[in-house]
Amino acid sequence: MSLKDAARKIIVDDMFRPLHNRGEWKILVVDNLGKKIISTCLKMKDMLDNGITLIEDLAKARQPLTYLDAVYFVRPNQKNIDHIKKDFGEKGEYSGRLYKAAHLFFTEIIPDDMLIDIAKSDIAPFVQTVKELNLAFLPIEERVFSLDNPTAYNDYYGGKMTEKKLDEIAEQLVTVCATLDESPCPKVRICNSNLDCVKKLATKVQAKLEKYKEADILTANNKSQLIILDRGFDPISPFLHELTFQAMAYDLLSAVSASSKIDPVKNTYTFDSRQDSSLDDTKKEIILDTSNEVWKELRHLHISNVAQRVTQKTNALMENYSNLRGSGGEQTNMSEIKEIINKMPKYKREEANLNSFIKLAEDCMAAYNSGTVERAVKLEQDMSTGFDSTNKPIGERFVKACVPVFVPQNNGPLFTHYEKLRVLILYVLNKKSLGKHLSKETLLRLIERAEIKREEKAVNNMIDLGIDIFGTSDIPDRRDPPRRERDTSGVFETSRWTPVVMDIMEAVVHEKNLDTSHYPFFHAESQNDGEMDMGGITSLRGHGKKQQVMGGRATGPKLIIFVMGSISYSEMRCAHQVSETQTTRNGWEVIIGSDNILTPERYLDNLIKLKD
Repeated sequence: MSLKDAARKIIVDDMFRPLHNRGEWKILVVDNLGKKIISTCLKMKDMLDNGITLIEDLAKARQPLTYLDAVYFVRPNQKNIDHIKKDFGEKGEYSGRLYKAAHLFFTEIIPDDMLIDIAKSDIAPFVQTVKELNLAFLPIEERVFSLDNPTAYNDYYGGKMTEKKLDEIAEQLVTVCATLDESPCPKVRICNSNLDCVKKLATKVQAKLEKYKEADILTANNKSQLIILDRGFDPISPFLHELTFQAMAYDLLSAVSASSKIDPVKNTYTFDSRQDSSLDDTKKEIILDTSNEVWKELRHLHISNVAQRVTQKTNALMENYSNLRGSGGEQTNMSEIKEIINKMPKYKREEANLNSFIKLAEDCMAAYNSGTVERAVKLEQDMSTGFDSTNKPIGERFVKACVPVFVPQNNGPLFTHYEKLRVLILYVLNKKSLGKHLSKETLLRLIERAEIKREEKAVNNMIDLGIDIFGTSDIPDRRDPPRRERDTSGVFETSRWTPVVMDIMEAVVHEKNLDTSHYPFFHAESQNDGEMDMGGITSLRGHGKKQQVMGGRATGPKLIIFVMGSISYSEMRCAHQVSETQTTRNGWEVIIGSDNILTPERYLDNLIKLKD
């Protein structure tokens, strides 16, 4: 069962279905995270099918509907609890209550003091349900999740992370484990980081895993692992151009210069369909998620293979339609004609869907061939891998290759500021890999020549990822493990780089014992917050222990990788590819997530604005 399907099942089976009586309608009231979880997992039809007639924002003013029950799906924090109490007239917020009764569903475990607060407040007589769903993350794809913490990158690496915020992140991360098949309690591993935030987060996660296991929310699993990585473990993949369909589209078509054809938040692609006779309106929008089977099949293909695959699917569709129509002669009876007519709308929809992805591929290639993207991609591949396309080490040759990027020669093409910054960071990392740290004076000269003064911060801020770019940092430099050797024969010249996380995934699922000197198992004493006198509140909690809702077949061990701050679309692809090639062999399933999912430009913006 996919992560998104598992989350949807929890929402429907644990929250909606027990409350649903045919002919009775309810209001769903959500906070920001609850709203995003619902919109990620369900459609409006699903809501109506489960008796939800309206979705309201907890933080906004609402009209009284005292003849309807309200289902609350929110995070268990004091701000939300206060809003809920005000909905039922406490503190004179309203002349009377807004709803007939309240059913409280929390994204994670509610602290005991808040539960006592509810029990002692005026709302208590109206509360009919209190339950913890342990679902506090966004299931973006089948094997990808986001904690939806847009400020986390700056908090982790800019020194702004508070204990309270880190505790919330740890709680969210543990709910990912609670949502998976068999709810495994994984062993925690961390990267051999020189940053304190990694061990702090791991300590909190370990303690919460133990709590969840004691409450029978998680079950012991000897093989499942949760690996926590800071973003410095692979400083290259987040900003590198990648030419697989999804990563390329989100990189090149969500930039400001691309008129935002891709919306990376809504996961939509908007395009002009005037060239497409099968589509009626000028502007069209399609949703890029796994509910679209064509997108699901195409998203991880190299752009060179996309057009070929779409053509194959289009030809197959036309052949099926031709077979449906038959010879068209006298042998066609009325029932066959009726069948043809009934299936024509479906055929038109499928044709329009395929044409949409042809247009998306064309837009990607237009962006790639215009300007300097193509030249930047080839240079990035050489510098990131350390080898040219003939598999010869580039050594110091990269210095000369970078000159046209920083200083255009003889009216040559002008690289964008982001392209210059990508190459500049690779330049710095290459010097470091050769044991020749860049001096601050040399960096300043390069920045002046490239005319990217604003972007200088991004290079200097690499130090905050634990990467000593100048060789003068007070913190110990990272000890990165050697990369896995790969056969590049048959690999596209523009796709020779493999994200570091792929090495980690393959080492675990192939059971080759991921190097514990670089990725040690984390051990911390369980933190016991002590017991609290609950008085008469226990019965109010209703389902103190989460009921298993996964059911079905027994599944294999899980590898959950959490990257602090952000992940890239290329790293998302790795989780799918490793899972799809390994699950049939030894049962491992790989899941990857982070606080946020960022395109290269947005990642570089975060790096530039770090500490601001």
